[in-house]
Amino acid sequence: MSEMIPFPLNSRHSLLRSVVDDLERTHGAAANELWRRRIAAIVAELRASGLSDDAIRGEIYDFQDAVQAELRNRMPLGTTAGSVA
Repeated sequence: MSEMIPFPLNSRHSLLRSVVDDLERTHGAAANELWRRRIAAIVAELRASGLSDDAIRGEIYDFQDAVQAELRNRMPLGTTAGSVA
């Protein structure tokens, strides 16, 4: 039996933009800590809504993919991750 998720994380565009905006302004260990705090808050929210751990894990993985895609989309053409413009 699958769970219905009415508002999938990867479709919550304002949340996605907020996380990506924060990550673009933060680097290194601070970015890692920021990511962990944001994900912990999201996991707590999903648990409070009654989702199973498996459903939460899937949501977090999908959200992570969406964040990575948005970061790539915002990268100037001709640059790659780790390169200096």
